[in-house]
Amino acid sequence: MSPLGQALFSALSPLRAGVPVPVAVSGGLDSWVLALLLRQMGRDVAGYTLVSRVEGYCEWERTRAIAAHFDIPIHPIEVSGFETALPRFLTITRTPIYNLHPVSKLLLAEALAARGIAQIVTGDAADQVFRCETECDLLPLTQACFRHCRVELVTPFLAPAVRALCTTPDPDKRPLRELAAALGIPAIPKSPTYYPGANILARTTQMLEALQCVASPG
Repeated sequence: MSPLGQALFSALSPLRAGVPVPVAVSGGLDSWVLALLLRQMGRDVAGYTLVSRVEGYCEWERTRAIAAHFDIPIHPIEVSGFETALPRFLTITRTPIYNLHPVSKLLLAEALAARGIAQIVTGDAADQVFRCETECDLLPLTQACFRHCRVELVTPFLAPAVRALCTTPDPDKRPLRELAAALGIPAIPKSPTYYPGANILARTTQMLEALQCVASPG
């Protein structure tokens, strides 16, 4: 196994054996690499994914196809309340956003908590680690949402052994793509994830200012 595979393997090893491991999956390769490594470890895997049905944003069809290819059970979580959840998201994160995609993290965390799931493995942070970013807008927002919902977010790509392998920026994540190919994952092009909508930054900035005024009378 490659050094990256070994590092991820070690990061996943402490997870409890004997029960299906929940993994947040999408149409990208990061989470599927983790799911297949868990399977190689002899763990049962249960995939969870949001289904928004929003054209150009929802990855359900591709996610379902990958799950079927590897015969991994997947639990779709139907959501439609991005706008409804936005005030809750801003109250938790206190951060304006330029794209509603981060709200999906709160919707997922809330849905998992409602199902009694206290811990989930995620491919979050892979992009940031391979780009050698020291600052990231999405990851802290994601962590804040999951902390608020009391769902532990397991992020193997943040493991020190993984980060030690990523010392030169590599936006294409070549070692990860090589590992994915070795695991039999079809080539998946990287594409930005944007929830459609205009003037999101201005609108969320105004909403946050209003929320702060309400929270701090006088």
